[in-house]
Amino acid sequence: MTWELIPEGSQPGRQPSRNFPWGIPLAVGIITLLLGLSLLVWPFFAASRILAFLIGAALIGNGIATLVGSRARGLGTPAAILFIVLGVVALAFPELTVSLLVGFVAAMMLFVGTVWLAIAVRMRQGLHWIFIALPALLIALGVAALIWPSLALILAAFAAGLVTTLIGGSLIWAAVALRRGNA
Repeated sequence: MTWELIPEGSQPGRQPSRNFPWGIPLAVGIITLLLGLSLLVWPFFAASRILAFLIGAALIGNGIATLVGSRARGLGTPAAILFIVLGVVALAFPELTVSLLVGFVAAMMLFVGTVWLAIAVRMRQGLHWIFIALPALLIALGVAALIWPSLALILAAFAAGLVTTLIGGSLIWAAVALRRGNA
């Protein structure tokens, strides 16, 4: 069974292809829409749980992959166990995981903004106001994220929720259009 993103039968004047699994984008759209709505309704709770789950799952997955790979090479078992333990801790303590992540992102914003500003100030010719304003804004956002990490996470979660809700809605709309043969 073959299918493409836009089935051959979906062009004007042709019968829609009945082989296209329109239920898959519908299911993904519903899940995406619900995820986006949860980020809009409960931004801090949903964001901390989702981020902690993603980070924990990634750490556990990397730990298992390292453990499996280390058997062939005989190296990396302590690192694999550490990854798995850190993944379980990330899942067990989502607020701590998110605070550490927000702190890391804020520190990186401060670092990148400071380096960018230092480079802009050292440029003697062609210095434009934008080369000072953007790194200064990045530094200000980094400081704000360090002072108010919950607010930074809520704003990021709300923005992600809005975009995710729109993506989920468009997937549902596309799936319904495919089902009707209008795509």
